[in-house]
Amino acid sequence: MKFKKILGFALCLSLAIGLCACNKSEKSPADYDSYGIVGTVGEESIYAFEFKYYLDLAKTQREEEEGIDGKSASEKKKFWNSKDNGVVRKEALIDETFNNLAELKSLLLGAKKDNYKLPQQDIDNIAESIERFIEDEGNGNKEKAEKVMKERNGVTLNEYRRMYEEFALAYFNYSTSFPYTIKVDESDIKKEYEDNKDNYDKVVVKHILISTQDQATGQSLSEEEIAQKRKLAEEILNKAKSGEDFEAMVKEYSEDPGSIEQGGQYIFGRGQMVPEFEEWSYNAKEGDMDIVQTSYGFHIMNFIRKANYEDQKNEIKSVLQKQIFEQTMEEIKQNYPLVRNEKEIEALKLFD
Repeated sequence: MKFKKILGFALCLSLAIGLCACNKSEKSPADYDSYGIVGTVGEESIYAFEFKYYLDLAKTQREEEEGIDGKSASEKKKFWNSKDNGVVRKEALIDETFNNLAELKSLLLGAKKDNYKLPQQDIDNIAESIERFIEDEGNGNKEKAEKVMKERNGVTLNEYRRMYEEFALAYFNYSTSFPYTIKVDESDIKKEYEDNKDNYDKVVVKHILISTQDQATGQSLSEEEIAQKRKLAEEILNKAKSGEDFEAMVKEYSEDPGSIEQGGQYIFGRGQMVPEFEEWSYNAKEGDMDIVQTSYGFHIMNFIRKANYEDQKNEIKSVLQKQIFEQTMEEIKQNYPLVRNEKEIEALKLFD
């Protein structure tokens, strides 16, 4: 399973979270058994309220993208009943929503298997957001806030809380943090490096960026200002060649926030940097220093070495950990496929 979250799915929920908060519920998962269930993934249920919530979010987003959000109900209905690449649009959106929720529920199964729970800090943040929502939208009255939530999102505070917590556990915690706790033997890391050396043909360089862009607008500076920047870059290069501490100068001069904390260092392979930066780095020898100009500005370059195993073993370990995690999730998906309850889906009258 590739954990590149479908943008519309994640974006919709992120936007919704920004609009309202969720309520901490006293309900246990069993308390939801009386709700309509439109599908299952193993022991995880897809409830009618959450399916409709996510479908409505995706539907609203799609209508905005297609420019029909301001059209009449009949025009929208015509759009959803039409076909795209031979598939009725509303059926495609229902399938897409099911697939997204199936991925979410598979992650929840994985989290349970690994006894991975939502961190207390996240639970506390949710509790705080409850109070803010009740205060802001209900003037401190929970019943009023409940009504606003229902009118705005079609779900109760408890239902929203459940969805928020599940999404946070699956995507903001388990799939992003747990993989890096998986044990990988050193021998496996070395084997990956030796078997795929072409993939690890990388270089180690340090640089100091003297930007030729206006930091506020991103536009190029004037020719006079660029000339002054070049002069500064040449002065820094001379200092570096004279033996001054390169990392100290990185902290003093560099305008590349992405590398300052690493002493200006990058470890990279082909195709990862702008062409001028890459070309110089792959043709330089250990100890070489020079100025390279790119669209970003002047780079005072310091070639350190060709990247070796030690430089890359942590990165390789992370790659192997993610592979193991994805393989495990694929097994969960195969063992616990999505089962749809078509009768419940039909009863929702989703596009009527």
